Amino acid sequence: MANQLQDDGTSSSSQSLPDDVVTEILAYLPAKSVSRLRCVSRSWHAMLSTALFIKLHLRRANDKPKIFFSPTKCDSDEYYQFYAWQPGCAAVTKLMRNDFSRPAVLTRPLHGLVLLRCVDEGGYCLCNPSTGEVRPLPDSRAPLKLGSRPPFYFKVVYGFGHCSASHEYKAVRIFSDEMDGAAPSCEVLVLNGGTPAYWRPAASQPPMCVVKEENTAVFLHGQLHFLYQGDGGILTFDVGNETFGWLPQPRCPPGKAPLRTTELDGCLCVFRGDGYSRRCHVWLLRDYAARRWEKICCIDPTAWPEPEKTLLRSCWIAPLGIFYSGDNGSHKKIVFGTGTCVVFMVDLYGGGVLLPDILFKPDESIPGDFDDTYNYPAIGIFEESLATLGNSTEDTVFSSPVTKGWSDVLKWLPARSVLQASLVSREWRAMVTTDRFIRSHAALHARSTRVMFVSDPIVGSFTDLEDHHVNQPHLLGNRGLFRCSQPCHGLNLGSWNLRDYLYNPTTRYHESVHVEVFERDVSFAGRIALGYDYDIDDHVMVSLDYEKKNMETRYYNLHCHVRSLRGSWDLVDPPPRPVAVDVLPAYSNGKIYWVVEPKLGPCSAVSQLVAFSTWDREFEVLQGSPCSNFASRRVSILEHYDAICMACYDEDKNAIDVWRMKDNEGTWCVECRIELEEFSPEYSSQRTTLLSSDPVDGRILLNTGRSLGYYDPKTATLETIYTVGDRVGDFGFCPVIVQDSLVRPFMKQTD
Repeated sequence: MANQLQDDGTSSSSQSLPDDVVTEILAYLPAKSVSRLRCVSRSWHAMLSTALFIKLHLRRANDKPKIFFSPTKCDSDEYYQFYAWQPGCAAVTKLMRNDFSRPAVLTRPLHGLVLLRCVDEGGYCLCNPSTGEVRPLPDSRAPLKLGSRPPFYFKVVYGFGHCSASHEYKAVRIFSDEMDGAAPSCEVLVLNGGTPAYWRPAASQPPMCVVKEENTAVFLHGQLHFLYQGDGGILTFDVGNETFGWLPQPRCPPGKAPLRTTELDGCLCVFRGDGYSRRCHVWLLRDYAARRWEKICCIDPTAWPEPEKTLLRSCWIAPLGIFYSGDNGSHKKIVFGTGTCVVFMVDLYGGGVLLPDILFKPDESIPGDFDDTYNYPAIGIFEESLATLGNSTEDTVFSSPVTKGWSDVLKWLPARSVLQASLVSREWRAMVTTDRFIRSHAALHARSTRVMFVSDPIVGSFTDLEDHHVNQPHLLGNRGLFRCSQPCHGLNLGSWNLRDYLYNPTTRYHESVHVEVFERDVSFAGRIALGYDYDIDDHVMVSLDYEKKNMETRYYNLHCHVRSLRGSWDLVDPPPRPVAVDVLPAYSNGKIYWVVEPKLGPCSAVSQLVAFSTWDREFEVLQGSPCSNFASRRVSILEHYDAICMACYDEDKNAIDVWRMKDNEGTWCVECRIELEEFSPEYSSQRTTLLSSDPVDGRILLNTGRSLGYYDPKTATLETIYTVGDRVGDFGFCPVIVQDSLVRPFMKQTD
């Protein structure tokens, strides 16, 4: 009878295996299996979690090389997935779910950990594909040091290494190519140290050099190796003492493709996979101390026979590993990967032309597309590993009672003051950039708004009202109409010259927003609206585009795309009614509202609104405010008094009727009527627009494009807070209501 396990994991039989034999056996299992076995008992959990067992498992479970890859695009209903494949095996193994935006494997595994780059959204993260652990590197998608302020860095390259003396994992990045010609800058991030993980200056700074992002550093012999741009050599960085050195490059023939680096056969490798001539040259630094390079091969795919030549055609060809066979291991074979995740091998002793032996290619059983990649391939070496990076940055930051206390104090400050306070120390900077702090700060300052003027929509330049001067280049009247939404959880969405931009004017964050539409000859409709989904804790954007519309026949064809900032655009069923192009949408209490276009579709005797729920992603049609002659009157909608309001502009009587929706259900009541006759000609219903309401006293902010004023419904008085008068001719300004916020989203680009 089989032995039965007791609660502590030991066998009830006296003939149970010794612990060292059990650990030796378990060390050959995949990491996922070991993780499940840790649940057998407390004693097994302790035994299988020791540093000694993790090292033993790393050696035993990786006696044969494995390939790690992922599709670049997945159009099926299945999730993106990472896969592993081992030479000699027909089947692939599913690893962790791929929630990244077109991931690229940048480094060979270090104790099983790999550095990934999300190509479309730009962020970097460390990943253990065996266990599914993912650690995003902070401030890596759009680094604050990259082109944000002098000295204006434009290039950044990353590396990942390990210090054996301190047992610390370190991410390293170098900024270079400054406009003022100053020296490059190096920063270090300790990932498993006792202090909060945030970027700090390295102990020494690099010499003059220019590095490129696609040339990720190679970790070998305790050093990170950064390839210079051009033929300058190789910059080395000692991960332990954080000092720099230099190595020469091999003598390389000229080529159109850039040089790349990797590790091959335990040596530093430089290769050039020429995407033009299709040749691949490979050099190894066999003698690291003597700096002696050896060219081991040059493969020429143009001489290969069909169908191998067509199958292996790729802009990226790189060596993955070397296999030895024959007497004394003298027979060498090199395994290569391509940008389409095809793996092949060449025999260096095969005679003249090194013919390929195709080992693996993704087939129909693996959902997704494997498009050719150049700079950022989705394939690399894989190692089974139980290694972990410890607690996340956020958990480490808030594990200290002192940090929690400072967090409770700093979150009451305005966003600008918090940004200044972040310069006090690295610990404070790590704290105020966590999602936890940003969310708590946003909740406290949700009603803290101010007026800013748009100076340049393309670069996201805004000026505060109190800092504003008439002579500043903010007058957009001669460069197109800029329209901007009210703030939604710290962000604004603006449209200018048929382009859309996402802004946080407080932090100077800005990003262009693109929508993939299946037809490019669509009309610019409704613009992209911005809302918020509390369930997923993310902003939601909705884009409505007309493929066809005819005001005479009232025929239209409308398409709708929806996405969260961390997701991708999805084509969904359009709303049941058309939307007005010239009226900005508005968001309130979980719904986005558009005014229905009365000149398209079935005729209606009353005004209507289309509402989109950010929670269940469904549209509904609601009755609008009972404005008379609504089809011929100018209207607008906005959030006002925590509800959606509709403003009807009565140009005949020079007045504005403001209606408020009750309970978001389509029933309306009169909020106020703004009589403008006594304030004209400075204010008139023909050119005045409602911007927002003051959350404290309920005053309504009116904008004419040349004057800003607060109207008090209680006293029927109007106070002008800013005007340009006749000083700037026919041009005016564009004011925006801004929410005090630290939100700086990492929007996933899908265009």
